[in-house]
Amino acid sequence: MALSIQKIRSELQQTGLVLGGMIIVLFTFLIASGIVLSLFYNPNPEDTYQSMVWITENPFIGFVRNFHYWSSDILLFILFLHMTRVALTKPSGRARRYAWWLGVGLLIFVSAEMLLGTFLRGDEEALEAFSHFFIGNTLIVANYLPGVYYITAFFSGHEALFRFFILHAIFMPFWITLLIVAHGLFAPTFRSMMAPWKKVTDATIRGELLPEKGFTSAGSVRKLFWATVFIFTLVTLLSLFVPAPLMSQPFGGLEVTKPPWWLLWVVFSENIWGLAPIVFMPPLLFLIFLLIPFFSKDKPGADWGVYIYLITIALVTLMGFWANFASQVAHTEDFVTQSPTSVPMPPVHTTHPDAH
Repeated sequence: MALSIQKIRSELQQTGLVLGGMIIVLFTFLIASGIVLSLFYNPNPEDTYQSMVWITENPFIGFVRNFHYWSSDILLFILFLHMTRVALTKPSGRARRYAWWLGVGLLIFVSAEMLLGTFLRGDEEALEAFSHFFIGNTLIVANYLPGVYYITAFFSGHEALFRFFILHAIFMPFWITLLIVAHGLFAPTFRSMMAPWKKVTDATIRGELLPEKGFTSAGSVRKLFWATVFIFTLVTLLSLFVPAPLMSQPFGGLEVTKPPWWLLWVVFSENIWGLAPIVFMPPLLFLIFLLIPFFSKDKPGADWGVYIYLITIALVTLMGFWANFASQVAHTEDFVTQSPTSVPMPPVHTTHPDAH
């Protein structure tokens, strides 16, 4: 029985290594494809949508865009799986607790990076995402934190897309890289991945790396290699047969799109209570994640940390499914078409997309 438990624990640790390695692999995919896309993307508001149309219609660059899109979606999903594995094996102890908090920070930055990518598309969904961002921060958050108004104003007007592009292409990848490295300094299993020729044992979990026969004989290396092959094949097939979305040219005064799957759960609250939940629901979710280590104990069986995580994920999933099938409820139309001068809004097209 003791040997079986040890084997299961070792397999769980190696699963963590593989999932963490896949995050790094997918992040590398995103950096490479993002560099190519940046050579053809135009952040000038008057030309952004046309540059996106050209990128989409060009066979090779369109494939690169699809590859970039699907890599980001799969990275976020793998990050969720990795967090779930850690939550179920309990982020207890100082090192694992710090690693968990850095992982939550990584989730926040990856989510923000993907939201910035939505802004940069320059289509109707991008404008509606813009509108929620500006209205939520300027009319709600700024009432409690006045400084937010000036930050929002800086990321508005004609220069908005260019500044978001700099954040998306340089600033956010830099900090995501730092978080990955910092996470590795506190996660024992990550340290063993950085020396993958070492064997994952209880001593490894405590930070003592024991030698194994060789690099290629390590189980984690073989699993990560085949996982990389699988992920690359999956992303390539999706990129060939399922194009990344690009909706109609933006038109101010409409709210007809829904956010990506990873933000649908916020729509559930928005449809019931209006715009306010879009600014407090995500921070509330991240706060719950940050508190989980305080309820996790290094003892056999489930504890409050596990229960809180599972209940939170179940609620988020159910809200997302509900929002996916629910009718669209508009909350920003009046603000976009008749926004007060005190609200900095992004530039919008004045012609209806049907006219193009």
